[in-house]
Amino acid sequence: MTSLKNWLTATAMTVIGSAAFAETDLENAITDGGELLKADQIAQLIVGKVVTARAGEKEFRFYYNPSNVLDGELANGGWEGSGAFAITDNDQVCVSMAADNGRYRCLTVVRKGDQVQKFDVTGKMTFELLNFEPSTGL
Repeated sequence: MTSLKNWLTATAMTVIGSAAFAETDLENAITDGGELLKADQIAQLIVGKVVTARAGEKEFRFYYNPSNVLDGELANGGWEGSGAFAITDNDQVCVSMAADNGRYRCLTVVRKGDQVQKFDVTGKMTFELLNFEPSTGL
């Protein structure tokens, strides 16, 4: 009976440890003190600005036109595109580039100090937003 109890305790500890390990990037960011931005905060941060963003090793520049047009380019060349964006009542920014064939990808925005990150629907961090410059285009 003692060995069964020890095995059950060890199994429970493994399951609990695995559950903690399985947290998403978004959950980790919130647990670490990140603030979920509201729709008006997102708009103030990006609309009418060129936003420099990093995804993995790539750095992009996106212009969020006040008319909801989105222009983007790879910072070192090799890609450029345009599409649309919207900021939703449920505090997300949704983007659709022409290559998405009308599909919108909605992202949650979290700020911790000077660090701003976007997270996809699965909670994976997709972009770190590095700089916000008032502008009239790319």
